[in-house]
Amino acid sequence: MAETLNVSALAEQMRERSHQWSNTPTLPPDIVDLLVNNRLFKLFVPAELGGWESNLEYAAHIYAELGAADGSIGWLVQIGSGGGFFVPSFHPSIAEELFGPSTAVVAGSGYPTGRARKVVGGYIVRGQWKYASGAQYASVFTANAVVEETGAIRAFAFRPEQVELVHDWHAMGMRATSSWTFRVHDVFVPEELSFVVGEKVWEPGGTVYDVPFLTFAIISMGAVSMGLARAFFAEAIAVLSDAPERTASIAEYHQKSQTAEETFFALVRQVENRATGRGVEQALIEQQLLQSIHQQRMYVLEAVPYCGMRIVDEQSRLNRILRDMMVLYQHEILRPRMAVEVPGVEPGSEVPVA
Repeated sequence: MAETLNVSALAEQMRERSHQWSNTPTLPPDIVDLLVNNRLFKLFVPAELGGWESNLEYAAHIYAELGAADGSIGWLVQIGSGGGFFVPSFHPSIAEELFGPSTAVVAGSGYPTGRARKVVGGYIVRGQWKYASGAQYASVFTANAVVEETGAIRAFAFRPEQVELVHDWHAMGMRATSSWTFRVHDVFVPEELSFVVGEKVWEPGGTVYDVPFLTFAIISMGAVSMGLARAFFAEAIAVLSDAPERTASIAEYHQKSQTAEETFFALVRQVENRATGRGVEQALIEQQLLQSIHQQRMYVLEAVPYCGMRIVDEQSRLNRILRDMMVLYQHEILRPRMAVEVPGVEPGSEVPVA
């Protein structure tokens, strides 16, 4: 990329102001403008559509740095940018319409909790989907629904005026993510605004579009968890600077955490370099990514007792970081899996890290 983002400066600004939205369901409008103006929701969008045309590793490092500054910001940027993965799923003219505007950003859900009926020229869709992070400012909502005639799962893009928002996000962490439920009531969606996740109708270029969507999602969410773990240990050591015996124990877990983060990003690099796509290798790499994320979780949880009562005040940054992590880890995609059963491969086999 010819241009570069000054992510460190942005992250520092977010960190300094994060207390302003620590207990609100939305971000301040000027913070949204800052994210939009820096095109942080367009990391994967092609340059011809006003995006950064980033690779996945670069974006993952951005998610981690912003997540270390504030969990809600890191989460919202990875969700909003993640919508750019769908660019090749639409005809180029439709992609330009959806992703070209400077304020373009996608919110949505992957759960197939809707129903679609085929009609001439498109579909009639109804349904309700939870946890549409970024609903506060989304210009497009996407959701999966079951097509009644075939039982197949298909995704649909809706305009904000077509959806009803239910302000039902009252979580212990990630509070400012506007992760609201949205509904549609027998909305007509033209054929060109429907798609199947992962299928491409054109080639905009970029290695990210060749990464399987599940792998892409694990990396995106996992990168935020890496940033949060980084922030947790930095904050814990700072808060307990007057208790060297405790910080020594926390520092041991911090060192292990850094190793897990290095492993995670090495795997991200391997995924992108090889555009790992199918079968055994994909399953094993996903398992290895999840293992590194799970290790981070355990290192943080094992360090928590050494924080003593200084972590219990919910107004403290340390407490907020922990709560954000707990919400993030509840996502089903990040749940540790049982050994993957692959013919000819021993369960739990490791993928060599490049």
